[in-house]
Amino acid sequence: MLQKLLFILTVIKMTSCENIQLDGTTNFSIRVQDNFTGEAGLCIRAFCSFTVPQSVSKPIRRTWFKGDPQNPTVEVPCVNILNIYLGNEIECSFMLNNLVQGESDGEYRLKLEWGQGKVHIFSQTVNITVKELTQKPTINVPQLTAGEKAKISCKVPGDCTNPSVDIVWTGIEPDEIKTVVSAVPGSVQEYSVMTFHPEPEHHNTKLTCTVIYQKSIQTESTVILEVRYAPKILNSSRCLVWGDELTCMCVSSGVPLPQIYWPILDGINKCYTVSAENTISISNVSIPVFSNINATVECVSKNLMGMAKMQIQVQSHIGKPKVSWSLSTPWIFFTLSAVVNVIFASCLTVVLRRREKLKKPKDDNHVYMTSMAREESAYETIKMSSERY
Repeated sequence: MLQKLLFILTVIKMTSCENIQLDGTTNFSIRVQDNFTGEAGLCIRAFCSFTVPQSVSKPIRRTWFKGDPQNPTVEVPCVNILNIYLGNEIECSFMLNNLVQGESDGEYRLKLEWGQGKVHIFSQTVNITVKELTQKPTINVPQLTAGEKAKISCKVPGDCTNPSVDIVWTGIEPDEIKTVVSAVPGSVQEYSVMTFHPEPEHHNTKLTCTVIYQKSIQTESTVILEVRYAPKILNSSRCLVWGDELTCMCVSSGVPLPQIYWPILDGINKCYTVSAENTISISNVSIPVFSNINATVECVSKNLMGMAKMQIQVQSHIGKPKVSWSLSTPWIFFTLSAVVNVIFASCLTVVLRRREKLKKPKDDNHVYMTSMAREESAYETIKMSSERY
């Protein structure tokens, strides 16, 4: 649109013949930019106006072409896109849609036809250059709230009409997809609008909009969705009594990141975040001299979207460690075997000492230490099993 504005300002000035190229001595003149550059799949608008001698009768057919005038490789009709009064000048603007590298490039010239086979071809050329597509789609995401209907739009790059463009959404399953075209004189905006109902699981999901031109030229943009939702206290929250000390852990998920409160502690907040996605809060508290084994402890979690509460049942771990029979049976036999080994080693030591007096067998200590090591290992295993319980 800036290019169009500059061209209009140039036309309005018209104080001299500068910017107007005269075609020899025939009184034909043309006003157009020499070079235009576009990207593959998009379009180019070339703004142009010309004058003719009074002897040229109307109507005048205006055509831009590339190649030999008698056998052109490309012909492009003129279009009226300036929408202003040009005085004695006639508009000769043209548009190239669906640009293709190596095909749309080249030099274009304007040909006028009128009357009975009369023709005039301007000597001035317009050079078109097509580069690789670098523009990206523009994704507009509103504020997303779980359970509330939302519309996300994807704007196609450029401002031209492209009937061969395809738009593909990936990342989430939409409820509905519509194509919207907004047109103003000299410009067309095309959008794909996706409707869906966001849920908490959509938070941090990557959503991609891919625009494909001519089935082969594509460009895409990706956004990461942020879905707001009220706190939810997870079932992994626990309260355990170890001896006479109560230890509680409350785990809450929400966006924005929720805060956790313990009414039993008069609302004191002891909370830290352990989630890379910044959606989960964990709070740990300990209360000494606690004996009410059948009690429940309330955990409260809040954020801007709401509040959640959970009564966490206190679980007791008082008493001796419990070991299942499947684990204790082999360890019982192992422990008995270790005791027998110790007795056997002791008896053997006494006998050898009597025979060799001061000479001590080299393997004695080895046998004894091995047995003791096995007994210690059995104890540690039972202890670990108790902690897991």
